[in-house]
Amino acid sequence: MAGQVVVIDLGSWSVKAGVKGEYVPKCILTEKQQKAVLDGGKYPIEKGLITNREDFEQLLRNTFKELGVKPEEQPVLLTQPMTNTKVNKEKVVQMLFERFNVPSVFLGLTNVLSLYSTGKLNGVGMESGAEVSNCVAIYQGYAMLDSVVSTDLTGKQVTNFVSQKLNQPYLDFETVDEIKKATTGLGPATEDKSYTLPDGSSVNVVPDVQRAPEILLDPSIANIDTRSIPQAIVDCVEKVRAKHGEDRAKELYGNIVISGGNTELDGLADRVKSSIQSKMAGVNGIHVTKAAMYSAWMGGSILAGHEHFGGLLLTKAQYDAEGASSIEGKF
Repeated sequence: MAGQVVVIDLGSWSVKAGVKGEYVPKCILTEKQQKAVLDGGKYPIEKGLITNREDFEQLLRNTFKELGVKPEEQPVLLTQPMTNTKVNKEKVVQMLFERFNVPSVFLGLTNVLSLYSTGKLNGVGMESGAEVSNCVAIYQGYAMLDSVVSTDLTGKQVTNFVSQKLNQPYLDFETVDEIKKATTGLGPATEDKSYTLPDGSSVNVVPDVQRAPEILLDPSIANIDTRSIPQAIVDCVEKVRAKHGEDRAKELYGNIVISGGNTELDGLADRVKSSIQSKMAGVNGIHVTKAAMYSAWMGGSILAGHEHFGGLLLTKAQYDAEGASSIEGKF
């Protein structure tokens, strides 16, 4: 596989990895799978940031091993959240160059890559994952950093709300998360659902719990003082309107892309569109699309196959010559 570009999407609950040109990741390593083989026994990424350097290195080694590639032979594209810090970028790039000896690196913003996966370069990217939810306007393929808006509504928040509603202290977080994925959704719920635990016992999930994801549209349901998903998008568009004018805003709200594991809900795109329309009365042409699963990885795969991708890479030679300043200049 020499000459390929390795594409790795580092999520807070899973790692998706593969090579450029593929439509889906070759391997998906969940938090649970990774924790089982990490020396520290704890997943080393929280809110997109490294929490344990040694475990993070081991996580990357596991990933390269699963892919069957030699990192010293492959350019690497890694995803990064909008909230990434200068220090975290330096940690990641330093490790790839100094511990894995990769020839070159690119860090791509997940929101932007998800938009790429739809074949568009202009729009609004609203990402809501396990621990990070934020929105940014994207113009001609670049994030407009003066438009970033964040919200505390994440997959973890929804799971915590389900846990509170179930009121079963013996259930650990991972089990509640599985119950959430199996039994909850948007829209009406009228009958109880039963979820069978690994030990054969069952948990009763009443309609009120089944509707937990509604907090994404109305966080006050869970007494959470933060923006809803639609409100984050509206605030992002309004930032663009105020700073760059109505014409630019119009180009963007006609292509709103929602992505991330927390948005894998039937009907969410339509509900988000309706809510945005009610908040932006008189505005026409609002269009909301749900990105495909693994969209950030897919966008990375597409970008890595672009003819000009080589010019975006930070090479080891540049890093060796300029040090950390080379990272800030590139990403």
